[in-house]
Amino acid sequence: MNPPRNPKPDDSGLRSASLLLAIPTLLLVSPLVGFFLGRFADQHFGTAPWLSFVGLVLGFIAAGREIYFIIRRVQAEEEGDKRR
Repeated sequence: MNPPRNPKPDDSGLRSASLLLAIPTLLLVSPLVGFFLGRFADQHFGTAPWLSFVGLVLGFIAAGREIYFIIRRVQAEEEGDKRR
């Protein structure tokens, strides 16, 4: 007899890789969005360059927070795979 086939291929490695590949995008996009929103607010309120700087810092903080959660999610998935 043939051994039973696994009906669902193990794609956890591919999922982890895709999550980790999102990190460089987050590091680039989040601070840029924060900067440009701050720049827009600077033009509106006449506070240049303060709100641009605040937006940039908030963008880096947001990116760091998301990266932290991505890494925790990947580690949890790897722990789950090791237990199987």
